[in-house]
Amino acid sequence: MVPLAPRGNRPAPLVFRQGAHAPYGIRWYGVTSLYGHLRNFVSRAIATQSVDSRDWMRANDPSELLAATLRVLHGDPTQPSLVEGLGRPVYIDFVADTGDDRDVSAAVGEMVASRFDVDGRELPRGEILLFGGDVAYPVATADEIYKRVILPWNDSLRAARSSQTRRVLLGVPGNHDWYDGLDGFGRMFRRRVDEPFRADAREGRTTRLVRRLARRRGRKLGLVARGLHLDEVGGILGAIPRVFRGVKAFVTGVGVHRRRRLVLKGYEPVQEASYFGLRLAPGLELWGADRQLGRVDFRQRTYFKSMRADAPDAGVLFVAGDPALTYGVDNEPGSRMLSACKLDFEEDDVFYLCGDFHHYERRKTGPGSIHVIAGGGGAFLHGTRMSPYPEPAGPPDCVYPQGFMSRRLAAQVPLKLMLGRAGFIVHWAMALLGSIEVAASGGRASLAASAAFVSLLFWIILNVVCHQGTEKKKTALLALPFSLVLGFMPMALRSALPNVVPTLASDTAVLVVFAFLGSLVFGLFLSTAAVLGYEHQQAFTVLGHPGFKHFVRMCVHPTGRVEAWVIGKDDALAPGLPELIDHFEWQPRKGDRASADVAENI
Repeated sequence: MVPLAPRGNRPAPLVFRQGAHAPYGIRWYGVTSLYGHLRNFVSRAIATQSVDSRDWMRANDPSELLAATLRVLHGDPTQPSLVEGLGRPVYIDFVADTGDDRDVSAAVGEMVASRFDVDGRELPRGEILLFGGDVAYPVATADEIYKRVILPWNDSLRAARSSQTRRVLLGVPGNHDWYDGLDGFGRMFRRRVDEPFRADAREGRTTRLVRRLARRRGRKLGLVARGLHLDEVGGILGAIPRVFRGVKAFVTGVGVHRRRRLVLKGYEPVQEASYFGLRLAPGLELWGADRQLGRVDFRQRTYFKSMRADAPDAGVLFVAGDPALTYGVDNEPGSRMLSACKLDFEEDDVFYLCGDFHHYERRKTGPGSIHVIAGGGGAFLHGTRMSPYPEPAGPPDCVYPQGFMSRRLAAQVPLKLMLGRAGFIVHWAMALLGSIEVAASGGRASLAASAAFVSLLFWIILNVVCHQGTEKKKTALLALPFSLVLGFMPMALRSALPNVVPTLASDTAVLVVFAFLGSLVFGLFLSTAAVLGYEHQQAFTVLGHPGFKHFVRMCVHPTGRVEAWVIGKDDALAPGLPELIDHFEWQPRKGDRASADVAENI
């Protein structure tokens, strides 16, 4: 049992350990990330044509899902709620935004597989493991989920020696899961009907060999390979046969072979659709919603409307792939989901639990409602807000990492982007746009005109990059001086370099220098936008930071009260024990009398 001490407010370490075993963390400004961006574009194009996999799903009736859950947990499937069927409180683990760096993923899996001691109280592993979306990156295909989640987590689960105990697996999808049309998601979370529980726990020789090699290979070799960007080279080489197989399948009409099942040891999936409802306790229900890449569909709205009609006063633990509030402002995808399910923070008792943003934040959102973001399951860090929180939301009750830690990390963005830490797409883009200006001839007027044109292109690009921010007008104003610097920099370099460094007088040298200096300016724009609170995600995408990982362990009591512990670690790969990031309770206001009566009987 692992002792769990409060983390407190001490500063985070200055240096964090990177994973040293493939697959490494995604470089979001690298060539291999283009695969994810392309799948995003294609998936959204398909979604706009109303091609929706949810139309063909048969969602579990809540009583059916409850009975299946209780059978896995050896409870009484005839009882009306989970705690009544088990005759005791039930523990649930929540984790979101998981599969990225293999080593970090294994460290998170180890935390989830652990039992903890808090002031003499045991926190056992959750009997339900609940994923909150974005199972793997850049696209949650079956192969990516297998390499980045299943293999490393199963290693951790084996080490815990508790896979003999059957637990329940549930999940809601995020946008990266939908980039694959939920194929990988379904192979992990959909109920098995055609094979025994342990049938696909067997491993082939290749899998066992890869695992042994990963354990034997030291950190130094892996870190050198990543430092030389061999992960990018390998990703490109690996993409070539994938493209060939896809083209061949398209021409011949033969499907591409995929993994049959994705099995997390000791866990059994029970759901039939990407959304579900489960009665946890009298007066408390668990809702898992799915907005696909757009909105909650009509079948899902009808499903939750029926649940609400059966228990109009019940509190709702609402699990979604998107937050309803981010950085103190409304987040349209999540708030739209809440509205579509006919829930309101002010009028209802809602515990909104989500990921998508890769940090932790808890805030009170109404008389009986709270909003929790817990997206620290393995993906790169999204820092928390560094500027004052807007009114009326105000600051949250707890954040991790704290603003001053995020500010210190944001200061590293310009230099690391220039050095290619996130990949070299920005450098290539700088060289391409700079070539327009360098190619101009015909005197200063022609150069000035081309510089003005390139400045306009940069201004458009900077605004597009920050399109997810809420301060559109302020972002546009901030982008103006940066776009002018970037637009006129090639002309200035072309004039200055021959005088300063005669050996760099060629146009090629100008473009190379501009590629790196321009990337520095671009990184400075991203970090400035983040510090000012205009756009928070892109700067931290550059860093690909592996720190501040966490998950939520909840205890649902017979009264409907939910007790929650947020367990995490600043540097998941460094020596040391996980720590307690936050501890809170939530009690639905309505239906307390019925819950109290049941609690007395239990």
